[in-house]
Parts: sequence; structure tokens; C-alpha cells
Amino acid sequence: MQPIVEEFQNRKLTIYLPEGYYQSEERYAVVYLQDDGDLIDPKDSDVLRKSRELTATNQLPGLLFVGIESFDRNDEYTPFVSPNIFEPGSGKQFGGNASVYADFLANRLKPYIDSKYRTLQEREYTGIMGFSFGGLISVYTGLRYPDVFGRVGSFSGSFWFPGIVDWIEQLTIRDTGQRLYMNLGHAEGSGRTNGQQWMVPNSKRVYQYLLQNGFHEDSIRQVIYESNFHSFDLGVQYVPEALQWLFNEE
Repeated sequence: MQPIVEEFQNRKLTIYLPEGYYQSEERYAVVYLQDDGDLIDPKDSDVLRKSRELTATNQLPGLLFVGIESFDRNDEYTPFVSPNIFEPGSGKQFGGNASVYADFLANRLKPYIDSKYRTLQEREYTGIMGFSFGGLISVYTGLRYPDVFGRVGSFSGSFWFPGIVDWIEQLTIRDTGQRLYMNLGHAEGSGRTNGQQWMVPNSKRVYQYLLQNGFHEDSIRQVIYESNFHSFDLGVQYVPEALQWLFNEE
């Protein structure tokens, strides 16, 4: 089944319906994906095929995926204004408009999708995921709106970003029944001299803090795999197992 490409508030959406969507009246859990849905885009990986195979064998519920185009990921996916380390000396900055983007996801996009498609609207059936900055904004949005996004996935999330650890550690986190999956390479950022050198220690610190505040061993999982660099190809391999853990009832 080919994805549906549509536009909402001048932003492209790529929507992957579950197999059999038009042949049933069933309602489905939804996963909102950053970066135009790159985590499941068939041109980038076989994640969508594997996920549908898991659904066909009753190992994963049917899922509706919504890939969201970013206007400017360095602006929308970053929680705070900060010098752009990717272009040192340029004077460019990360825009720090994550709060605006998160509000768009929770209060405009989700109601739109729920009104147009047969969705299960409760938080336990609503996921948000992304890679790198996409993982960072997914966790940020999930923690800001725990009553909206009950299933959160971060793949090599950019927790090196200045100020994000402090922001998380200042939150009062309720046990809402959220589940959070995080992964990263064991030595991502090693050898870097910029802020990315804090990738692994900051990710571990975020995990430990959340484990002790509002989450527990059954609701947060961190997977660390062998890699000394930031790899989409390696990180994305864990998406099917993450979806199973996030959405399968226990």
C-alpha cells in the first residue's frame, strides 16, 4: 500500500496506513514520526516491511504512521537557542522553537489526524519517535505532553544538546503510564571536541534520572549497541523491537 501524501497547515505529511485499513472498520494506534518519517521510509530501510510482518503474525498491533516534514529541523527540533556547532564561526544558531513545534503536534496535528482517520485516540495508543534531533524533540514533546503521547521512541537522541539534561531534571514527572524507549551507540561522540562528546554520558544520565522519577524498569528502556559513531543505519534496525515493546500489552 502506497503512502498518502497530503498537506496540513503548509506542512507535508506522509501517512502509512495499516494493511487492510480500507477493508475493516478497526481503529488503530498512531505513531508520529519526525523528519518526514525517515525511520520507516522504505527507501531508507526495511523497517516498514518488518513491522507489517510482525502485525501479520500478531506480534504487533496494526499501526498508522504519520511522517511529518520539518520546515527547519535545527529550529523546530531544538529546545533552546544555542550556537550551531555544525557550522562553527558562522554565527548561525539553533533556533530553540521546540515548544512551538511540540504544541503544533499535540494541539493541532493530532486532532486533525484523529478527525480524518480511524485512530485510537488515547495516550497509550499514541506514539512519537525520531532519530538524532528527531529523537530529542520526540522525548521533549512526550515529556511536555504526557497525557497526549504515551509511547515515545528516541533513536540516538541528541541529548548532548546544551541545557536539555538540566531541563529534564527540573521537571516534575508524573507516572502517567508512559513508555519510553531510548537507544544509542556505545561510543557515539567519542573523539569529538564539540558538545557531541557528551552524547553517551548525557543519554545515560537522562535514562537514570527518568528511571528514578516517574518511570520504572517496565516503562523505560535504554539499549546501547556497539558503535563508535552516529549511525542512522544501525539505530533504525531497532525500530521494530522498539515498537513491539512500546505497543504490546503486557
